[in-house]
Amino acid sequence: MLGRYLERIDAELERAVRGPDIPLYTMARYQLGQVEADGSPASADRGKAVRPTLCLLMCEALGGDLEAALPAAAGLELLHNFTLVHDDVMDDDETRRHRPTVWVVWGRPQAIDAGDLLHVLATLSVLRSGRNGASAPLARDATEVVMQGCRLVTEGQHLDLAFETAAQVGVADYLDMISRKSAALLAVAFELGAIFAGNDPATRTACRDYGRHVGIVFQIRDDMLGIWGDPAVTGKPVGADIQKRKKTLPILHALETAAEPDRTRLRAMFGDNETPPDVETTMAILKRAGSQSFTRDRIHDHATRASQALARLPVNPWGRRNLEAVAAYIATRDR
Repeated sequence: MLGRYLERIDAELERAVRGPDIPLYTMARYQLGQVEADGSPASADRGKAVRPTLCLLMCEALGGDLEAALPAAAGLELLHNFTLVHDDVMDDDETRRHRPTVWVVWGRPQAIDAGDLLHVLATLSVLRSGRNGASAPLARDATEVVMQGCRLVTEGQHLDLAFETAAQVGVADYLDMISRKSAALLAVAFELGAIFAGNDPATRTACRDYGRHVGIVFQIRDDMLGIWGDPAVTGKPVGADIQKRKKTLPILHALETAAEPDRTRLRAMFGDNETPPDVETTMAILKRAGSQSFTRDRIHDHATRASQALARLPVNPWGRRNLEAVAAYIATRDR
């Protein structure tokens, strides 16, 4: 499924980032994996284009117009990459997709500018959606949906950064944050598919609900893999997120519900900026608190809600099978 639309998505992305022969556009194309830092054609991994693929999958499942939806789908991928460029700057991440990040190659100020360009190009691409003047209302609705999604991602990033220094963050706070930062663009992807398949309000709502819950499942599963994932599969050490002091859902659950001595020990370890938390001690605390079971139950809960939203959608049998497979894969993936 990830390869079904990739050639068309790549072609649309290349059209979307054409511009003056100045380094700024080289940076944007570098981020997308189209060129090397010197502007020569790249053989680098361009990424899976998950969000535009899911947009087109939903559009096809609903019997919509793929060609009309394609610029909006590409715009969503550009917007996703805008967030990645800025996230890399904020998080000091030096590599992405096995290459130096944009800020490492060109510096932080230029990287921020390149991210801004990707945001603008994303909006322009979505505005080109549809085939003629009669499609203008669809392009308008698609642009509003994408920008509302961007607003939610920005709010989620703000909350995530604020949580790093907050005295206390609860499970409910965390779930609210990931529903914005992690789930918003997946919800947008599926709703865009509905816009170009009739633009029915009830269908759009069901698509948005399906995508939001699938996105929450994705992040919670990521939280589980960051602690209990198999290093041979994930490529990361046991308890990788613990070593980075990431306050993911299992950790926050234990901080709320573990016995007082365990909560005190956990707070001390995650509050010590000099020494990484002890992985074995932390995992023992999580086990006593039942945090793994709690996290697994949250995955089941949101996967069930996604399934209920999918049941409301008038998709064809082929689409239903594939959308069910998407949700199942995200809930059980091992990397």
